[in-house]
Amino acid sequence: MLVQVKDRVAVVTGGAHRVGRAIVLGLAADGARVVVHYNRSREAAEDLAGQVGGHAAQADLSHPEGAQRLTDQVLRLGGELALWVNAASTFHRRPFVDAADELWRSTLQLVVLSPASLVRRIAPAMVEGGVVVNILDVAAHQPWKGYAHHCVAKAALMMLTRALALELAPRLRVCGVSPGVVLPSEQMDEGEADRLLRRIPLGRPGDPSDVVQAVRYLVQADYLTGTVVTVDGGLTSQAPT
Repeated sequence: MLVQVKDRVAVVTGGAHRVGRAIVLGLAADGARVVVHYNRSREAAEDLAGQVGGHAAQADLSHPEGAQRLTDQVLRLGGELALWVNAASTFHRRPFVDAADELWRSTLQLVVLSPASLVRRIAPAMVEGGVVVNILDVAAHQPWKGYAHHCVAKAALMMLTRALALELAPRLRVCGVSPGVVLPSEQMDEGEADRLLRRIPLGRPGDPSDVVQAVRYLVQADYLTGTVVTVDGGLTSQAPT
């Protein structure tokens, strides 16, 4: 069943900045009533929500109680919930031997456990044909030195995407988008960024709009579920070096 987002509620976790912000703007342009989730970025989230005529909702998804807080806020708003985008993430570089258990715990909670809890809570309230889109990245496919916790969490989110597609079909669809280099990371130095760009077969970085395009496609492609669209210019088509 093809779902329309126009005049319906769409939620974007981590929607105040970077790729999440681009997704919010894209969905608002499509007529959705967008809920912009944030943790600490209150001013940015409220400004964006005001810009698109949506709502801002605060919750710390790196802790278990965050999912309950966010879903309570969304459900109180009312309206037809058609789309949920799990985009909230972190990107902390730590050598494996220096990555404390707390970093692993908070990363897994934010990237995997909270999305699972959120979807479990909101699935009964979504319209028939509703869509969940999980935002991964290419770390789900290839390990990166210094990011073991991040890679494991994103790989788990990819499997969660496929598992939930089975669990929630045929009423809801669950898909994923796996971006490559679409925004420069603040933790990469210039040399590291240049080396990464040279490995991209298309010879250029992507743009957040490429991710928005993929999200839109998955919302409209009503025979896709469990699918992860990799938006990386071909980066993962070759072995890591």
